[in-house]
Amino acid sequence: MQEAAIEVAQEAIKQCNSEEAIARFIRTQFDQAYPSVWHCFVGRDYGMMVSHEESKYIYFYIGQVGICLFATA
Repeated sequence: MQEAAIEVAQEAIKQCNSEEAIARFIRTQFDQAYPSVWHCFVGRDYGMMVSHEESKYIYFYIGQVGICLFATA
């Protein structure tokens, strides 16, 4: 699932013009591929504290863009 998150994020960065659009693209892809309630944050400078299901959380950077993707419930 980690590899899929990175691949989807790379595609989103290529196709989308804003951080909001990138997050929407990633979330939509994960909603379709992995049934759960997915949330996605994309940005360069933010803090967060989230609750998530075990093994359904990833936080990574592509260049200077931070991406947090996680599932709840």
